[in-house]
Amino acid sequence: METLWQDLRYGARMLSKSPGFTLVAMIALALGIGANTAIFSVVNAVLLRALPFRDADKLVVVWEKSRKNDQNVVNPANFMDWSEQNSAFTEMAAIFDRNAVMVGDGEPEEIPSQFATTNLFSMLGVEALLGRTFLPDDAKPDQPRVVVLSYGLWQRRFGGDPKIIGRKLNINRAEATVIGVMPAGFKWHIKKGSLTAKAAEMWSPWVITNEMRTRHGRFMTVAARIKPDVTLEQAKAEMNAIGARLEEQYKDFNADWGVNVVPLRTQFTGELRPALLVLLGAVGFVLLIACANVANLLLARAAARQKEMAVRAAIGAARWRIVRQLLTESVLLAAIGGAAGLMLAWWGTDLLVSLSPRELADLQQVKISLPVLGFTLAVSLLTGIIFGMAPAFEAARFNLHESLKEGSKNIGGGKRSNRLRGAFVIVEIALALVLLVGAGLLVRSFWRLQSVDPGFNAKNLLTMRISLPMRKYDNDRKRIDFFRQAVDGQGHTVTQEPSKPAYIDARKALLDTR
Repeated sequence: METLWQDLRYGARMLSKSPGFTLVAMIALALGIGANTAIFSVVNAVLLRALPFRDADKLVVVWEKSRKNDQNVVNPANFMDWSEQNSAFTEMAAIFDRNAVMVGDGEPEEIPSQFATTNLFSMLGVEALLGRTFLPDDAKPDQPRVVVLSYGLWQRRFGGDPKIIGRKLNINRAEATVIGVMPAGFKWHIKKGSLTAKAAEMWSPWVITNEMRTRHGRFMTVAARIKPDVTLEQAKAEMNAIGARLEEQYKDFNADWGVNVVPLRTQFTGELRPALLVLLGAVGFVLLIACANVANLLLARAAARQKEMAVRAAIGAARWRIVRQLLTESVLLAAIGGAAGLMLAWWGTDLLVSLSPRELADLQQVKISLPVLGFTLAVSLLTGIIFGMAPAFEAARFNLHESLKEGSKNIGGGKRSNRLRGAFVIVEIALALVLLVGAGLLVRSFWRLQSVDPGFNAKNLLTMRISLPMRKYDNDRKRIDFFRQAVDGQGHTVTQEPSKPAYIDARKALLDTR
């Protein structure tokens, strides 16, 4: 330890004597390490971090699939048949996203909500922070209406009131009692098939009754937990068999429909995984280019320090001792670059989150955490060894007598040193060319996507979603009348027969995706 401390102090003195070299090397390393740390923080949050559910690797999302869509929402009757006929899952839960209007306790607000079967929270293996989650009796028609709140809604609208349990809320013009508040880290939102496009902040119990066994409409999202002794492949095979049986049994409704089982992790990250891995590989190339640059600088510096190394060897220093000293300087330089890179990554991570589309993934959870700090430390040490190894061993290969001669002509380095520097330059150019070609292809692909003709004039076109309270608009006739009045109020006339109104098309497109 004493000799290591001596090497560190000596390395710090030598770096301080060459501020220009140190600054250039530090900037190159900071850019490479910072870019890798920023991207790894996203990869860690999205792809590597454990999901906040019990045995999350056993959780799956079960979809209906057709020729056009392999992840389609589910019909209630099919869901009930799946639940009764499968032996691969311990339990299955159904969810339906919708917005709810809350009044009182402040300004009226539309809250993204979920109706969920009462076993959802127990299946996920999560418990409430305050109060409790659903019990089977909560969904019975004769029971008082109850809701569970998210931690964010509890803090934002109710100021974290510890007496929130038992409080009466006015939701969709009906009274509901708060029975629980979920933990801060809990989030359950399957973007595919959701009608809200936002994570739920409130949950209400939902029971699937026999009255819903009619084969009409698809609108549910289904999650399930695979039994401990059953593999994903076995679960897929069994659900495919059940799907084929239901297709044969109900040909009018299930013709050309099957079942698709998707692991929960894949469901959450499927769209982002390829892009993040490619981006991680790209910034890895950037770090390699930075290493080649710094290695070239160290080779040039080592050539200028050959006389110093010769003097140290002449007074008894072994060649391995010289190599260790130079490697210590390289690692120290990498540590400085890593600290600067961490500061850049802190800013870069916030920038990535702010620039990322919200619908792709929940990147708000991305942050510089302990695993990311460990990654930065490991990358810094490894980088120091990588770019310092060749210059250190090259510097230790010298002719003692020639190097000690006053005015030696080999001050710029020998042929071997020049060959190494040339090799590093070739590596830099090759890596830079790969990045340049990749960037060019990405820009071209983006330009082609922007140039695709959607088949309509999108200029000044506005879309919106209207959510009607089901308690007030509890049948198709009331909903038809609402849209009739809304369209007529804009000066338009209705020409279609009320029995098959145009206004219901949007609703059918959402609830009966076929």
